[in-house]
Amino acid sequence: MCLPFDNKKPNTFQGKRSVFQLQLIAFIQLALLFARQVALFQLGELFEIFFIILLWSAWSSLGSCQCLIYIVITLYYILLKGLYFATRFQNEIPILGETGREKILSILHLTTLLFYIVAQYIVFLAYREFMALEVEKDYTVEDPESRPLQQNERNQQTPAIKNSAFTGKGITIG
Repeated sequence: MCLPFDNKKPNTFQGKRSVFQLQLIAFIQLALLFARQVALFQLGELFEIFFIILLWSAWSSLGSCQCLIYIVITLYYILLKGLYFATRFQNEIPILGETGREKILSILHLTTLLFYIVAQYIVFLAYREFMALEVEKDYTVEDPESRPLQQNERNQQTPAIKNSAFTGKGITIG
């Protein structure tokens, strides 16, 4: 259940919609990461790559465990972003900053805060759906060995092993 990258595909419409929503959240998170890197140009915000990998793992394996981890960690970052704005308000500093760069960064922080709140709700809905799919076993596992062989793979069949030492039958003494 918590193993990443099992490559499961949901059979229900709601499951497919949850997978699409997680992919959309990961794409938006990548865009926000890129915007903050352009505006701030510091490597301190690269933790979101972990979030993107976590979402990828969740939608590929229909993992409810990865969704819970994402919710808990983003809850921490919602708290941090909220404290950032609360500190500015308490110290009577303009919330959107004084210079143009500070305004851009504050708008990006506010956008990220709102995005995390919406993303947590959507990931929670995906968590519920993935738990229901796990209980009902209403998904298909894509096994790379079960896919049809391509033309070049058909021509390169592995030869049968003739040596008795490698047949796996073991050695009989006596």
